[in-house]
Amino acid sequence: MRRLTADGRPDEQGAVLVLVVLLTVTLVAMAAMVVDVGALLDERRQLQNGADAGALAVARSCALGACNPTLAESLADLNSRDGDSKVDSVVPDLSTKQVRVTTSTQGGGGNVLPYFFGQVVTGQKGRTLRATANASWTTAAPSTAVAVPIAVSECEAEQLMVGTSVVIMFAKPIGTCLLKYPAGNFGWLDTDCPDTYTVGVSVDGDPGRSGPKTCLDPRINTDVTFPVFDTVTAKGSKADYHVAGFLVLRLTGWRFPGDPSPTPPCPSAASCVAGTVVRYTTTGSAGVTLVS
Repeated sequence: MRRLTADGRPDEQGAVLVLVVLLTVTLVAMAAMVVDVGALLDERRQLQNGADAGALAVARSCALGACNPTLAESLADLNSRDGDSKVDSVVPDLSTKQVRVTTSTQGGGGNVLPYFFGQVVTGQKGRTLRATANASWTTAAPSTAVAVPIAVSECEAEQLMVGTSVVIMFAKPIGTCLLKYPAGNFGWLDTDCPDTYTVGVSVDGDPGRSGPKTCLDPRINTDVTFPVFDTVTAKGSKADYHVAGFLVLRLTGWRFPGDPSPTPPCPSAASCVAGTVVRYTTTGSAGVTLVS
C-alpha cells in the first residue's frame, strides 16, 4: 500500500529520483549508440577509400604488364587512421581487364552497445566491416578520339584524380603549372564540334570563335572527351596546340565569355569547365578507371 501524507494524499517522495534515473539511462544509451554507429560509418569510409586506392594501383600495375597485389595492402593501410586495414582479396581478371579489391577490419571491438544497433545503418551483419572496389585498365592509350574543340593543359590534367569533381580554369596557370594558355585564348580549337583528334598532331586554336553553348549543351551530365595538349605555340592572335592525350569528364557545367551553363561553376570573370574525372590517357600511358 502507498503511504499517505497527513492530509490523506499519496506520498510521492522519491518519484522524481526514479524518473531521473530512467531518463539518464536512456540518454546514455542513445549517446552510446550515436557514437558507436558514427564510428562504424567512419571506419567503413576509410575502408572504402583504401579499397578504391588499392584497386586503382593494382589496375595500373596490370596495365604496365605485371599485376602487383601487394600495392593494395600498403594503400589500404595508408587510408586507415590506425594504419591497420586488412586486404581480404585482390582478384585481377585478365580477360575483362578488371581487378576487384576487398578490404576489411574488425569493427566495434570496444563498443558500449551491441553491434546490433549499427546493423540497420551499415547494412552489414557481425562485427567485421568490409568494402569492395573494382577498377579496369587499358594496356594502350588511344591514339585518336572524338572530342570537343576545347584543349586542356597537360600540366592541369596530370594533377586530376579519377572519381573526383574538378573545375578546370582557362587562360591562366593553375597551381604549379608552367604551361599557360596564350593571352586571350581559352583553349578553343578551330575545328568542328565534335571532331576527331590524333595524338602527336598540332591543331590551330581560335580565340575569336563563338561560345561553346551549342557544343556543350547536349552533352551536360554525359561523358565528354577533351584533347590534352603538352605544348602550345602562339601565332599572332591564334595558337598551335600539340595534342598529347585525352581527358574524359562527366560534364556538369562551364563558363566562357558570354556563355555560361545553367549553373556556372566559376565566377563571371573566369572561364572554366567542370565535371567528374572519368579517365586521362597520354601517349604510351595506361588508362585506369574506377568501375565501382
